[in-house]
Amino acid sequence: MQRVPPYCAGQVIETEPAQDDFVRLLAMNSSKLMSFIRIITMNQQDDAEEIFQLTCMVLWQKFSQFDSGNFSAWACRIAHYEMLKHRESKRRFKLLSDEAIESMALAAMPISAEISERRSALTNCLKKLPAADHDLVRQRYFEGMSVSEIASKVERSTYAIYRELSRVHGLLSRCVERSISEGAL
Repeated sequence: MQRVPPYCAGQVIETEPAQDDFVRLLAMNSSKLMSFIRIITMNQQDDAEEIFQLTCMVLWQKFSQFDSGNFSAWACRIAHYEMLKHRESKRRFKLLSDEAIESMALAAMPISAEISERRSALTNCLKKLPAADHDLVRQRYFEGMSVSEIASKVERSTYAIYRELSRVHGLLSRCVERSISEGAL
């Protein structure tokens, strides 16, 4: 058993190695899993969050059955079954047949992997931006400031800010594409 630092003063929590492995694998694959779930739930946020939670619970319950293969594929398959069970439990009007959902699940696997790869490349590309460009992106997309708010803050026209954002979008787009193509070689 491994000792981990507690969140409570003066206590030590003991964990099993399997628990550590599970937490590590889930942390490494959670964004890909959530992307997959969003695709198969057609981006219905409430359903996606509920299915993600149910899937995590089932993954933990069945972790002893995991054969140390592809955790992401295993987790996505369980999420697919959880989505079908969730849909059945809601007894909603079915917009899609089970076969259509199966096809979506199969198509979603590579898409969620690509989204994860692009997100990682974008994170790296954001780190490479000059400070002024990084600040502009941070203000606009992370702080949610409007273009007119940014323009007022830096005493420039909204047109100039739109032009700068367009230029930075182009830089980031080219950087992401270059990163992905270099990774594929």
